[in-house]
Amino acid sequence: MEYNNFIAIGKIAKTIGIKGNLKIIPLTDFPDRFYKIKKLYLYDEVKKSFFVNPNYGGKDFLITDCKVFDKYVNLKLDNYNSIESSRELVNLIIMIDEKHRVKLDEGSFYFYELIDAEVYDRSEYIGRVLSVLNYGSGDLFNIKYKDKEILIPFNKEFVKKIDMEAKRVDVELIDGFLD
Repeated sequence: MEYNNFIAIGKIAKTIGIKGNLKIIPLTDFPDRFYKIKKLYLYDEVKKSFFVNPNYGGKDFLITDCKVFDKYVNLKLDNYNSIESSRELVNLIIMIDEKHRVKLDEGSFYFYELIDAEVYDRSEYIGRVLSVLNYGSGDLFNIKYKDKEILIPFNKEFVKKIDMEAKRVDVELIDGFLD
C-alpha cells in the first residue's frame, strides 16, 4: 500500500464508553463523509506504516456504526467491542483511498495538490510550495526560497493566480518581503 494514494480524514483521539467506540477528530471539511464510508485504513505516524487489523490480518477496518457531531465523530469498528481492544487504536490516523475523496467544484482544489507548485513573484521564480499551514490566523504557503523557508499568506492581497494544470502560483509580494 502506497501512503501517497490515501488521504487522511480523521485522527482517533480516545475511546468512548465501554463498548469500544472511538472518538474521532475530523481532519476533513466534510465530516458527513463518515456516514458513507464502509471501510477505512489506519496509519501509524510514529512507525510510518499502516496498522494491521489483528482480527483479520489485513489492513482494512470495517465500520459498524457512526454518529457525526459538531466537533467529533463517534465511530464503531467491527470486532472492537471493548475499551481494551480499542485502546491500541488511539492516536492512529484514519485514511481512505484517494479515489473516494469528495469531488470539488470546478476551479477548487485541495491544498495537498499545491505541493511542489512553482511560485512566481511578478513573473520571477522564487521557489516551490512545500506545504500549506494554518496557525490559526489563516492559511500560509510554506515556500522553499533559496536556502530558507518563507511563509506567504494565502489571501487575495498576495496570491493573484493559481494555475492547477501548470502547478503554478503567481503572487505579488510587498517590497522587502523576501529580505
